[in-house]
Amino acid sequence: MRLYFTSDIQRVTSFTLPAKEEGAIKYVFDIHGAVLPQGKGISQHSFRTIDSFRMGQNSPDKLRVVIVSKEKNLNKKHSYEAKVLAIPLINGQKSTIGMVTRTSSIMSSIYSRINKKYTVVIDAGHGGRDGGASCCGNKKEKKVVLSVAKKLKSKLEDKGYKVYMTRTSDSFVKLPKRTAFANKKKADIFVSIHANAAPKKSLRKVFKGIEIYYLSPAKTQRAKEAAAKENSVMFEDKDYYTKNAYLSLISREKIVESHKLGIDVSNHMLKSVRQHYGAVEDGGVKTANFWVLVGAQMPAILVETGYITHPREGKNLMNGYYRSLLADGIANGIERYLKNKK
Repeated sequence: MRLYFTSDIQRVTSFTLPAKEEGAIKYVFDIHGAVLPQGKGISQHSFRTIDSFRMGQNSPDKLRVVIVSKEKNLNKKHSYEAKVLAIPLINGQKSTIGMVTRTSSIMSSIYSRINKKYTVVIDAGHGGRDGGASCCGNKKEKKVVLSVAKKLKSKLEDKGYKVYMTRTSDSFVKLPKRTAFANKKKADIFVSIHANAAPKKSLRKVFKGIEIYYLSPAKTQRAKEAAAKENSVMFEDKDYYTKNAYLSLISREKIVESHKLGIDVSNHMLKSVRQHYGAVEDGGVKTANFWVLVGAQMPAILVETGYITHPREGKNLMNGYYRSLLADGIANGIERYLKNKK
């Protein structure tokens, strides 16, 4: 038996329990990093060597499979790799993960040939002395977005893209150097990853949602507030006129393409997280004056992965599997955009 998942399996643990059926054993497999689609599940599965098969969500990021069978040692023969778990249902039978691995390798090779001409630069926002948004002591924007960025790099590389990061550790990188780095690498896409925050504590339950921004004069108050938060470290010692002089350098050449990229990324992010976490607010694709996007010579977007100050979204952002789903969505959105460019 093979189980297929949309994201890589983190690890699988197993143990046995006595079963009510005479001579049977209850085999329990906990699949870490796996989540059933919202409202869906498998209650029974028939096979000649098993008495029952059940699957359920044991915790937010752990799926539990329970098999009752009179076959011996089934828990000692399972294997997993990438997005596939193989469990033999007959004693002495070997799992067939090898064939899956070869197929995955072939698909990866095909992806590489198609996508290797594209380069993506991922910018994990903030870092070092610039912690970004924070909440409740342990929730730090700079840590959350670095985790998402690293996961995104891995997923894009699996698709065959050449990927670089502006920072790979808790280090401070000046905003102009981030797009300068992307220009130097001749990137086709620049994605800056961030997490948002409510302007004040009393509004923490009001402000929520995944938002995508592309460079253009900010039109809404919410966009202006978001831009002010992300630009603060750049302009902390500069007056009003200096700020406007810098932002007047905005190039409009890539605005249309950045908007298209933003729409694709937004759609796929929402699809990815909603499949497993239900309703997640769509904050939309908006324009704003983000300094980190100024000077980019390629389509560039800033992704606000959610509000770290919101009770539910903040909790989600601290969950590794949720961050993996965010990365899945961004990667699939980038792929969709680049496919449409061909």
